[in-house]
Amino acid sequence: MSTSQPTKVFLTGATGYLGGAILQSLMQDPRMAVTVLVRNKDKADELKRLGVQTVLGSLDDTTLMESEGAKTDAILQNAAYDHLDGVNALLRGAKARFQRTSKQLIFVHTSEPGGWAKLDAMVQYTSEQRISDVDPDLDNLTNMSLPQIAVHKALIAADREGESTWPEEMHPIDEDPGYIRSYIVYPSVVYGALRGPLVVTGIAHPYSIAIPMAIKLSIQRGQGAQVGLSVNRWSGVHIDDMTKLYKVIFEHALAEDAPHGSEGHYIAEDGEFSFADAAKRYTSVLHAHGKSARAEPEAFTTAGIESNPMISFLGIDVRIKGDRARQLGWSPMLHIGEFFESVQEDTEAILEGKNPVFKNPIRQSDPPHASVL
Repeated sequence: MSTSQPTKVFLTGATGYLGGAILQSLMQDPRMAVTVLVRNKDKADELKRLGVQTVLGSLDDTTLMESEGAKTDAILQNAAYDHLDGVNALLRGAKARFQRTSKQLIFVHTSEPGGWAKLDAMVQYTSEQRISDVDPDLDNLTNMSLPQIAVHKALIAADREGESTWPEEMHPIDEDPGYIRSYIVYPSVVYGALRGPLVVTGIAHPYSIAIPMAIKLSIQRGQGAQVGLSVNRWSGVHIDDMTKLYKVIFEHALAEDAPHGSEGHYIAEDGEFSFADAAKRYTSVLHAHGKSARAEPEAFTTAGIESNPMISFLGIDVRIKGDRARQLGWSPMLHIGEFFESVQEDTEAILEGKNPVFKNPIRQSDPPHASVL
């Protein structure tokens, strides 16, 4: 893609935790002309004061999405990992752009790793296998019934549109490979506080949600808690390294040398942790502040889990590896030891009322979401 003109980027989910980090990175790059989708007018006005162009709306506004998709060079879709209607509208716009200019659009979509979760583990065991983003059998290892899979299929189909009429052995080298190049990113548990102008101005969320959710629920019951034995394991990645991965993928996408389409799956992780170890850390901090009766975590009761099904989210087992991301040149600088420091920081932030997501009681209708994970 030519660099003589600024690259036009359309970013969704920019007021979330991860989306805010991506936007701050883009704001530092003079080669990028960024337009941000925002639902809140006050935040849109604040972004304009920071020099960021905004569009008021959401992924539900499919006519708007189609229009924006038709006039940008790249889409960084970070608002909702399973919003098929919104993604299809963006793809219609991308196709119209391709038909007009013969230029492929870069489409980076943030998903989540739930398709590889061992749902039956429920804290009783951890699986032996770590699933890699370069595994040739990746589809067969994925729960294909999840709603985000339909989004993935739509993106990959748009990436390789034009191939279907040719038998595999007859594919010409110069055949049109599609009207987009798709890159699907799978953040593991993202940790660490986001800092920067978007946090200072109150535009973006400064904290993740997975561990703070458990901390808030523990405070509500007056005792640090975990789901069962919590021997289940998750992969994690620091917010700064997560942001670097998006930058690496985007740079290679611009250079047209990054795997995309059916090979464009990128897992972000820099190690693993068990929720039992995380629970020990936040329970110790809560106990020191008089918010947990004991210094060691206890199990959430069955009644507690049934009254708030979100708790069961903490009990699944997700063991994944970002080999393709590393092959592309991504090298995380912070490692899982930093995760436990962030657990303490998350706990203290909630106790001090600094985490805006958890100032109010958690409701059952508040599901974990990709843009703040």
